[in-house]
Amino acid sequence: MRGFRIAYLATAALLAVIVLAQLSFGQYWFQSGANAGSQATYNNGAGVYIQTVVPQNPSSGALGFWIGETIQNGAFVQVGYEVPNTSGDYPKTCDASGCNGTVFLEAGHPAWFWEYFPAGNSSTSFYGGVGQSDSVGANGTFNMYSFSSDGDTWNFYFNGQRIGSANLGVSTSGPYVPSAYAELADANNTNTFMKTVMFKNMSYMKNGVQHLLQSATAYIGYGTGSKTSIANPYGVKEVGGYANYFEVGSGVQSAHNGAVLWTSVYHLQLSSPFGNVTGSGYYPTFSAVNFSVQQPYVYITPSERVVFAGWQGEGAGSYTGTSGSATAQMIDNVTEIAKWNLEYYVNATSQFSNVSGSGWYSANSTAKISLANSIVDTAAGTRELFSGWNNGVSSLNTSFAVLGPVNVSARWQKQYLVSLNTSLGMASGAGWYDAGGSARISLNNDYFNSTNTTRIAFYSWNGIYYNSSTTITVNSPVSLAAAFKRQHLVKFSALDSDGDKINATYFVVDGRDTPSSTMLFDGVPYSITGAYYKGVLVTTDITANISSSGTIPVKLPVYSVRMSAQSLFKAPLNASAHLTFQNGTSYTIYLGPTGSAMLLDVPFGNVSGYMRYGQLQEPFSVAAGNQVALTFITPIDAAPIIAVIAVMLLYEVFHRRRYRRLQSQS
Repeated sequence: MRGFRIAYLATAALLAVIVLAQLSFGQYWFQSGANAGSQATYNNGAGVYIQTVVPQNPSSGALGFWIGETIQNGAFVQVGYEVPNTSGDYPKTCDASGCNGTVFLEAGHPAWFWEYFPAGNSSTSFYGGVGQSDSVGANGTFNMYSFSSDGDTWNFYFNGQRIGSANLGVSTSGPYVPSAYAELADANNTNTFMKTVMFKNMSYMKNGVQHLLQSATAYIGYGTGSKTSIANPYGVKEVGGYANYFEVGSGVQSAHNGAVLWTSVYHLQLSSPFGNVTGSGYYPTFSAVNFSVQQPYVYITPSERVVFAGWQGEGAGSYTGTSGSATAQMIDNVTEIAKWNLEYYVNATSQFSNVSGSGWYSANSTAKISLANSIVDTAAGTRELFSGWNNGVSSLNTSFAVLGPVNVSARWQKQYLVSLNTSLGMASGAGWYDAGGSARISLNNDYFNSTNTTRIAFYSWNGIYYNSSTTITVNSPVSLAAAFKRQHLVKFSALDSDGDKINATYFVVDGRDTPSSTMLFDGVPYSITGAYYKGVLVTTDITANISSSGTIPVKLPVYSVRMSAQSLFKAPLNASAHLTFQNGTSYTIYLGPTGSAMLLDVPFGNVSGYMRYGQLQEPFSVAAGNQVALTFITPIDAAPIIAVIAVMLLYEVFHRRRYRRLQSQS
């Protein structure tokens, strides 16, 4: 097998390059890698991905990593990257007519190259081209090196970009197959340590279609013209059991020369964090393999699930799409990753009306919930009014980001209808009210068709409410009609117990304080239970049935009270009377020379207090018009009383002395 020739062109002068090229035979050209199987014969090109590994430090010769093959007429083509052991100027491009330009390559730094050997040419001259140092990408990256024919012209590519071409007279490889090798070229020993370099996805082209190799065998040997006395120490082996993935380098536990590196099967790897998937395994190359996910939904909780979203395929012939069941074409190892979307359940509910928007939503998506109606009639005079969602939104439509399971419910307020009817004037306060709320109802006018003595006036709402303006609690539908009646001007005249007219300020009519002149409804019996007189509520019990205007007498328990004071011997005394009336007021009068006084029209005749004459004082209390008559023992009355007492005392003394004498004589 031929090897690349650029590796040992290590001087700065083109002439020196040519001279050294002529001396290259007799060195060692250690090669290790993979030879394609027979399925790759009669191809129109080949390619492979080669890992860039730096630094590589060849002590002698140069390291190269390439893919190449002999074509039908015996010419040879190859492309890859090389690592020189000496820095210097190298020919940039060369063909049979000579070289053009130079490129400076730094020892230990990789550069791509392409090269060919014309049919029947045994020269050791370099035909091809070289790239700049470090032109093959960063350490650890994989880059595609390939060649293909376009008629008799063979083009060379680095990562799909053409880097050179040559007309070699034929367009096919004939019975030959491509090889992908690592090579230590132009070395005189095996002291150079070759770091491990990986190759993958070795392919060939037929009729414009790229095919991955179904199988390949290991090659550990030497290049054309190489010495062979030193055993080749650079091994090759398959990587991790993956088809079409191998590594070369020092210390590799190598496969035997000619051993099968990989068979004509590819691995279909299915990966899914949820549910059951079927179809994983090893399958013959080019076979069509069906695979599927068994469960489109996997429930994590009743309101949280993952939904199958599709397959993400990796590898030639893989499938990428949303179908749960799909087919992979096994022209390469294929990995199919099941993609799942996380979903949350949004439960939108409403006791009334129709709600839309419930269902499963992808995480972080937006849920849109809506309600058909804001008002729902449930019975005559009864309805439900939408008052907002439990998330605080008051409009019929609400939207929110779905960050987890959500329960959203509509809130409703029960309302009742208040209906008002009136034959006179206008009523206000009708409408819908929240259950348990308050409604203020009223008329714009309480009186109609008024004269000085009669009028038509509001009487009641349904015989329940007797004020035209009132507040009611709405616990059910309400229908109220204003009733009206005729009123007459009525005057109340207060009389005392003697039938004399007295001046009362207000009268209590049906429990309400009423002035002495007022309008009362025709045909309605009124209960007059009292009147205010001298600041005191004086009670009575009178019923009046009004049929016309007029005066109604109201006799009250009001009495005149007589007070008098005299001595023991009935002499009139000008005593002072200190009085307290029922309404709490106080009053003092003197009885004068007649020793008497009259209090006119005392409410209920109730008065209490005391009388004082000189140093003498007597309390009293009187009610219902009784008289007060008090007798005082004055100093004038005391003299006769003292004389009588003295006579009685003298008699007692005389009597006792006489009794003692009689006892002593006996």
